[in-house]
Amino acid sequence: MRYRYRKYLALLIVLALIGIIWFFPMKVQFRFKSNSWIQPIKKWSLRTDLEGNFYGELENFQSGAIEQSTSYRFERGDIVKLKLRHGLTNNDELRAGDTVGWLYSRLVDERITQLENLLIVQKQLLNTSATGEKTEIIENLRQKMLLAEQQYDFARKNYLRSEALFNDSVITASEFELAETAFLTATTNIDIAKSEYGIASTGAKPEEINLIKEQILAYENEINFLLDTKTNYLLTTPITGKISFTHYIPEQLEYLTVTDTSDYILYIPVKALYKPYLQNNMHVEIDMPGSKERFQASVFDISDKVDNVITNSIVYQVVFMKAKVLNSSPLITTGSSVRSTLYGDKITLREYIKRTIDIYFN
Repeated sequence: MRYRYRKYLALLIVLALIGIIWFFPMKVQFRFKSNSWIQPIKKWSLRTDLEGNFYGELENFQSGAIEQSTSYRFERGDIVKLKLRHGLTNNDELRAGDTVGWLYSRLVDERITQLENLLIVQKQLLNTSATGEKTEIIENLRQKMLLAEQQYDFARKNYLRSEALFNDSVITASEFELAETAFLTATTNIDIAKSEYGIASTGAKPEEINLIKEQILAYENEINFLLDTKTNYLLTTPITGKISFTHYIPEQLEYLTVTDTSDYILYIPVKALYKPYLQNNMHVEIDMPGSKERFQASVFDISDKVDNVITNSIVYQVVFMKAKVLNSSPLITTGSSVRSTLYGDKITLREYIKRTIDIYFN
């Protein structure tokens, strides 16, 4: 009999506890943990793609946008050199607009040199074509023309004599053809000699001069374009921050970065099942590895997108949140992986149990 009373008493106590938990108005704070990592507010990096082309990229971790992307394309077979500013060392502070280094293209430099040489030749040609050649050159061309006239006169007479002999069947056809060929060659030579002498003594024709001027203008435009291209190969940081050389991880295609650490952003992936309980301005407590100090952050952005994250061959559906770190400390560094506790609203024990069951058993 006494055993039965004890049994009922125990059951009554359990029911009473359940009733207290279920109906008692006391509230507790809903909270949960998540692994997260720290990013700077902005980062500019110089990278190479899989084909070896350089490009610069400015990431804004607060907005999640790529604010600027610059591609430096070079022709296949070109040899490109990256040269850093003299005296630049790891963790140096840079101001926006400061020079980081230069990119040098072998083909661009060679083409500029080639065009500059061609430009000199064309300008000299324009000068001589417009004013005429020097006296000694003109005299040489006149003597060349007189010699061509003598050769022409001899070849013409020989041709006429050979023609008469061929008609009388005195010489063969091949002998006549030789005389005819010599005459035609002499005719061409005298025409060329007269033309060269005329151009040298009177200057080039207007249309020829215009053609030279157009060629000069084309060379100048191409040189200016290539010089502008070289100017664009000057690497300057678009943000103020610390420079870092990423030679510690050689497999990365990132040569250097400049990070703006005036603020830090905490990236927090949480299971999609928590999404109904997420809200802006949620308080976040950051547990930094190796330190007993706790840092604070405040949520300002919750993604509407659900992403799939694979961990140990298991696919998890997560929602990414961003929080602004409210503390300033040397312990807070870019890329740090931390443990975060997120504090939601205060809820009843009944609601707390309900949420826990929904999350862990759905």
